[in-house]
Amino acid sequence: MNRLRRRRGTSVAPPVTLPDDDDLLSEILLRLPPRPSSLPRASLVCKRWRRLVTDPAFHRRFRARHRNPPLIGVFEDYLGYPFFRSVLDPPDLIPRERFRLRLAEDEGGQWRFYGCRHGRVLLFNRAKNEILVWVPDNGDHRRVAVPPEIDSKEKIIWNGAVLSAATADDGFSSCPFKVVLVGVAGNNTQMFACVYCSESGKWSDLISVAAPFLVFFFRDPGILVGHALYWMASGDHGSTILQFDLDYQTPAVIEWPSDSDPNCYTQTWLTEGDCLHVATFSRGSLQMWERKVCSEGVAKWVLQKTYELKNVLNPEIRLNVEYVTKLGYAQDIKVMFVWAAHSVFMLQLDSLQAKKVWESCVIAPIHPYASTYVADYVSLRMHYSSPFIYTRNYGLRKTGKVSRL
Repeated sequence: MNRLRRRRGTSVAPPVTLPDDDDLLSEILLRLPPRPSSLPRASLVCKRWRRLVTDPAFHRRFRARHRNPPLIGVFEDYLGYPFFRSVLDPPDLIPRERFRLRLAEDEGGQWRFYGCRHGRVLLFNRAKNEILVWVPDNGDHRRVAVPPEIDSKEKIIWNGAVLSAATADDGFSSCPFKVVLVGVAGNNTQMFACVYCSESGKWSDLISVAAPFLVFFFRDPGILVGHALYWMASGDHGSTILQFDLDYQTPAVIEWPSDSDPNCYTQTWLTEGDCLHVATFSRGSLQMWERKVCSEGVAKWVLQKTYELKNVLNPEIRLNVEYVTKLGYAQDIKVMFVWAAHSVFMLQLDSLQAKKVWESCVIAPIHPYASTYVADYVSLRMHYSSPFIYTRNYGLRKTGKVSRL
């Protein structure tokens, strides 16, 4: 009885409240997932939260914290027009208009898409002999003329890559970048590279290496492995790999796996330990190759695994597996986009899981775009104060007060 009385008399401690401090609240908000809807939804909670999450300094800290941005969509390269398509579901689905490159549309689709990296997009216009580096998140872009001696009748640019130490926050002035262009010269007997540096505003001299056979074009966007870029080059005797060392700015040729199909769809990709791997994709099978160095110091390609695509892809396309075509590759998350049976699929190379993302009758190259996308301050204010809000299915609904998404 005395125990019961003592228990009843025990006072319960009041709940601990967080101090009313903007710095502490900012630290909490920085831990929101890096998805497009995170900060817009947080801005609807109250004026204080809106003030914090719309601060440009907070945006920079948010991007810096999430160094591995998620894949939010892809750019389809269709007849020189880069169309954006979101791969996320509502409420994170991004409308196509948000990442629309009107400059390319106004100029009649003359731009060739060379890939995405570090929140930037690289395009090349052969008619005007210039490159375009574009940041879809904020619309910032820079056009750079290519010297005539780099792209001419004797030298043809076929591909390129854009590199930066960080994603763009306040524009190109705060985040310098480099562009590496590759092509063929000397009647297709040489492969060359040249580098543009935004800090100096200058192009390097051509850096050439002899091709093992006549090379006609570079099929895929460059892959970054460690401190080197790699491109697959195709020619009259199959394929080879062009390596470009970024530290020493020297090119080198790496032989192609001799036992692989020379006409296969391929992609170099990065695994743990900065080892160079190749995934060959043809004739209904997926083969994984690794380049290993033996005890004598000789490098050799070793076939690791072979998978039958009919056992990997979804059941509804197994009857059409022989018509599978590779469209693009997201290196950081090792996801390959493939086309089969009038549909586009995301194939995870690590787990070999496939997911249908949309239906399409068009077979066009795909360039995955990863970003910690943050809507700008004006967009957030308009979204907050508008009498129309987006519901979960992105339909418009009129309301007298602001509701949460």
